[in-house]
Amino acid sequence: MSALSREEFIELGVSIPTAVVTEWATGRLSATKGRESRLELRGVTAASLSGSRDLIDLIERRRRELGESQALPPEAAALAERIRAEAIGYWREAKRLANAAFATQPDVLAEFRVGVKTGLLIMKLVRELETTVALMRVHAATFAALGAGETFITRGELLIARLKKAKSTLDAACGELSATALQQCHDKGVLYDLTRTLVRIGRLEFALEAEVAKEFNFDLVRRDRGVATSPKRRKQNVEKP
Repeated sequence: MSALSREEFIELGVSIPTAVVTEWATGRLSATKGRESRLELRGVTAASLSGSRDLIDLIERRRRELGESQALPPEAAALAERIRAEAIGYWREAKRLANAAFATQPDVLAEFRVGVKTGLLIMKLVRELETTVALMRVHAATFAALGAGETFITRGELLIARLKKAKSTLDAACGELSATALQQCHDKGVLYDLTRTLVRIGRLEFALEAEVAKEFNFDLVRRDRGVATSPKRRKQNVEKP
């Protein structure tokens, strides 16, 4: 049972084009054929696979009923995704800086939660960024020595504010959807969640079989590469070739 709320499922679903999530889910289900017995040892039952197939059929049927206007994310979701991608890029840079600064201080490094991933939900990213930026303030001198001074830290604070505003705008846009469209978003979010769990389990079970493991992938829905936000290096630290 997923720990996500209905609102979180809707946020996942509203951000993903219908055709993309159903194609991705269908492909990952195809990867299970002939491998069901091994996956069942990891908790992937025939009933769960059948349930995902039924959900794909439901989503595709409802897409035809709603029309193409409901097949793609609304403008608010597209804007939120652009801001989220920029924030992900910043957060990854901050974690790389923390790794460099505190590699020999594991207790401090652990506070930065460098191994954590947030998935696609905006508020989970906000919470991680808030923790990271607050810690950067505490260790401001150390980060400044690495070229990430006040400007870089302030950028993180601004991104947090932009993310919160984007989330509020997205919630308002979802509130204007019809009940049918809202249910469609919810079901797309559920399908996404079910499929990513299947991908993770597939990678676990077939970790030593690279050709099989790569069939369990996020390629079609990969949206976490982010945008480069490297801190500006101080001129005196730049070596000429």
